[in-house]
Amino acid sequence: MLKNKTHLKETSLEMMPFWRRVANFRVVIMPLPVFLIAAICMVVFIIRGVISSDLCIMAVVLAVCSYPLAEIGHRVPGLRSIGGAVILNTFLPSAMVFYGLLPHTLEKAIGVFYKQSNFLYLFVTAVVVGSIFAMDRKTLLANMLKILTPLAIASVAAGVVGMIVGLAFGMDARHVLFFILVPTMAGGVGEGAVPLAIGYAAITHGSESDIIGGLLPIVAMANICAVVIAGLLNSIGERRPTLSGNGQLLIANFENQALDPDHRAMLLSDPARVATSGLALVTLYAVSSALDHVLKFPAPLIMLFLAVVLKVAKLIPSGMEQGAHWVYRFFATACTYPLMFCIGVVLTPWKPLVAAVSPAICATVACTVVTLAGAGFAMARYFRMYPVEASMIMTCHASSGGAGDIAILSAGQRLSLMASAQVSTKIGGFVTVTLALLAFSRLN
Repeated sequence: MLKNKTHLKETSLEMMPFWRRVANFRVVIMPLPVFLIAAICMVVFIIRGVISSDLCIMAVVLAVCSYPLAEIGHRVPGLRSIGGAVILNTFLPSAMVFYGLLPHTLEKAIGVFYKQSNFLYLFVTAVVVGSIFAMDRKTLLANMLKILTPLAIASVAAGVVGMIVGLAFGMDARHVLFFILVPTMAGGVGEGAVPLAIGYAAITHGSESDIIGGLLPIVAMANICAVVIAGLLNSIGERRPTLSGNGQLLIANFENQALDPDHRAMLLSDPARVATSGLALVTLYAVSSALDHVLKFPAPLIMLFLAVVLKVAKLIPSGMEQGAHWVYRFFATACTYPLMFCIGVVLTPWKPLVAAVSPAICATVACTVVTLAGAGFAMARYFRMYPVEASMIMTCHASSGGAGDIAILSAGQRLSLMASAQVSTKIGGFVTVTLALLAFSRLN
């Protein structure tokens, strides 16, 4: 019966007029006719030499730039298995900027838009807080508490393996530890590499800019490895379904299965719920930013903590939970690849990354990230977690921050794990940086 329905569907598509088949084709989520019109508009803007950085124009421009790369990454065999859509949208724009292949007006407009709009934090707020609000509270607590122990074990294992590989290549143990392993697992740039550089410079009376210039390529390299591993994990999950929870972290948890954002699709009769939820999410970010100035603590960590407290304390109305689910799904579906393209143009340094490439550094970083993923995979069953999801969460410990988590989970098609990934990245990175600075100060 199913074969007959499929055959009828294929036959109807073949009999469909050409213009209608073209109209039905989509570039990611963008109908082809709309995409072509938008592309013509962008070409006109570039020829005129003026591209506005306002939201409406940049939404069109970024969709035209990023969606074709995502489509290619999804369709090319081999590349598809390692998160090609994310890799192309992050590193190809970076290379194009470096080699002067991206029109200057386009590069400038994207840079102005990204810096003025703070689009990354809007996306992280919608995805992290939205997924937390939409998740069952018992499942949320279990997810976040259960990953701490395997995260600590995986970090130690990765550090040991990375040190062995670094020493095998003849590098100094102190350099391997503080300038390769620690930045790999420091939690990104803003909360990881920058505090490390400031701390190292204060202790050694050196130059902050020189130190951070050496740390940033390590962070970027680790994130590349993590993205590739996430893509491979997704392929493993597709081939071996028993190893994957399809975005569900814990095994045999019926509440999680019923209420996970990727499996629940409640219809909302009142659009005001979505609007109210969106305003609540950005208000929570505003509160976190205000507390950041008072407590001198990273706003993303404060936001994560407040979201969990509100959810656990049952202070979120059910209507707002449903609205948060739709806010999360909208940003995850429509905004991921445009954001990746922005990050590639503005935040991904191609020259330092290429300059830092050497067999010793690449092998040390790669083995460290692979060990994180492997340890998570191996320990998953013991902690009653799905191996693919657990491994992906451990891999996020080597991300380049919030943008890195988005890239990793997008490559692994597991954006619903964003809340747990933030624990791995932010809390894991905070502990790593704190311990590293304490040890570095003792040795100096």
